[in-house]
Amino acid sequence: METVSVSNEFESVTQWFTQKIEPVHPVREVLERYHAQHPRAIFLKTLPANATMLDVGAGDGGLEVFRHWPAPKRLDVKLFAYSLEKGAGFDKYDGYELGNWDQHLPELGGKKFDAIYSSHFIEHIKDRGAYVNWCASRLEPGGQVYIEWPAHDSQFCPTIQELSKVGFASITANFRDDRTHKDLPSRADMLHHLESAGLIVDAQAIIRMPIFENDLLAHYRETGDVVSLQFAYWLRTGWCQFVTAHAPEADLPEK
Repeated sequence: METVSVSNEFESVTQWFTQKIEPVHPVREVLERYHAQHPRAIFLKTLPANATMLDVGAGDGGLEVFRHWPAPKRLDVKLFAYSLEKGAGFDKYDGYELGNWDQHLPELGGKKFDAIYSSHFIEHIKDRGAYVNWCASRLEPGGQVYIEWPAHDSQFCPTIQELSKVGFASITANFRDDRTHKDLPSRADMLHHLESAGLIVDAQAIIRMPIFENDLLAHYRETGDVVSLQFAYWLRTGWCQFVTAHAPEADLPEK
């Protein structure tokens, strides 16, 4: 697969970061509009009514916010978490379990889900095929899975050490900046795992939202919010990818 040279990417990112910005959206509205159109929020917002959803590798529990914001609210969705440590937002979930995926698969009382979600989780575990098989075994008929992880070229992006010299705050700029990352699974491998597990792939893409690259950068400049800079950089470099898939529907009983 062809990649952009690191030196050219560094120059491009530096020019973008130091440019004069004329944001399209009012800075105070940028985060709401960005999240409303991001694939991960759309995944939750468009689930069937009264769906149960599992957040794997849930971090601090930030996904719970999307039940309330941005519009429309989805308070009917029951949300469960699995993570290595208890996140600050876990008490707002409908249930959670703590554990180390590589040592012991989640039990969650044997519960099945209408949706299983993971964002930047699979690059931290050893066996992605086992993860996909587990998801397939825990989905209700017709249930959906969302997987987001770094794209191939993230490993060739400039490092944060390089970018800090031109004023970048601390972000994950290159795949190897995060030392908890293991090897990077290709999208072809993930599609193979999904299809081998009997799941049907619905969508796949690099996450690109060009209008928000500058708007999020402007938000960072005005507020100092490093998370906005992280999102802006990831969009600018095509750093993230996602895939969604679903389990087959249950067979209808014969008449």
